[in-house]
Amino acid sequence: MRLILLLFFMALNYSVSAEENNYGSSKEKVNQSEIKWLLDRHNVQESRGGTTDGLEPEIDIESSDYFLKLQSATNTKDKDRLAILAMAGDHKANFEFTEIFGSDANYKLDNPYKSWGTETIIIIQNSENFISLQHILVMFMRDKNGKINGPYIQKHWRQDWSYEDRKILEFQGKNEWNVKKQKDIKNTWSQAVYQVDDSPRYESYGSWIHERGASRWISKTTNRPLPRREHSVRKDYDLIQGINKITILPWGWVMEENNDKISTPKNFIGTEYGLARYQKIKNYDFSAAYKYWNSTKGYWNIVRDKWDRILLSENKFCLKKQHEKNPLFIYHFTQAEEYKADKDVVIAKNKIDETINNFIDYKCASN
Repeated sequence: MRLILLLFFMALNYSVSAEENNYGSSKEKVNQSEIKWLLDRHNVQESRGGTTDGLEPEIDIESSDYFLKLQSATNTKDKDRLAILAMAGDHKANFEFTEIFGSDANYKLDNPYKSWGTETIIIIQNSENFISLQHILVMFMRDKNGKINGPYIQKHWRQDWSYEDRKILEFQGKNEWNVKKQKDIKNTWSQAVYQVDDSPRYESYGSWIHERGASRWISKTTNRPLPRREHSVRKDYDLIQGINKITILPWGWVMEENNDKISTPKNFIGTEYGLARYQKIKNYDFSAAYKYWNSTKGYWNIVRDKWDRILLSENKFCLKKQHEKNPLFIYHFTQAEEYKADKDVVIAKNKIDETINNFIDYKCASN
């Protein structure tokens, strides 16, 4: 399972880079001033991203229990919590990111990115003022002969929701992160998003709006590092200023992103629009996800605790991209597999401390 897990992750993320280089090369880009339509341009430009021919799931149109409870709730904070919890469950996730304009008149638009997967979202913490949701991908691949192979499991991203959060972690560019204190937080919830290895991805905060048919959360603008789909192919910018909108619906939920691409300190490059659509599905075998999580959650709990201690004690730090030519997720996924075998908490804690410390630089942050 260790080899399958690592290879699946690398196929999902790093093999995409080769495809991006093919489809995202300059000869495949289009001049924004020479085309009619910016959002829909499939007739002039191929998309890039995952092209896996996976097992098509069965869509579930029934509302989840949390969504039904949300419709009858009367307390505003209870509605907020139920909206967040309604994101849990089994989903087909489709990801679309389209660059829509650039600052230069003859800006070359990158190829739209499209990918998809089947993932279950597990509630790993649920208290009055804090909810944590862990995404885990499970894919069954169809080969050229039509044979179904799998399951292939991937611990995916995590989202933590905190009520009236006074501290927001924000990317500053140049691998630097700052913890910023917030004042106007009454009745707001922060959403902190973490990478597959539980290192920070981005964080923002906003208020929930509940209406008949949907509940919506719109974030404040915050800085984020480049996502993996971008940093492997783009060198002209190093920071995203993004706004997220999450809409909870009877059939699932949608996350929209409006991302400005910035070359620090203040050079605007262009803008992309992103859409992640999570459709509820049924009769799909996610048992491998729960088996993996139940056997490794002790390890990942130690990882989360390590990051919590860092974020409580430090206001500024830099996060290195690699240590000894390997990214952080390689170390964590390998150690998680070792933890499955021996369940040695002391060894895991020592390895996690050493690993994360190898990627943190407290002296690099500017004063």
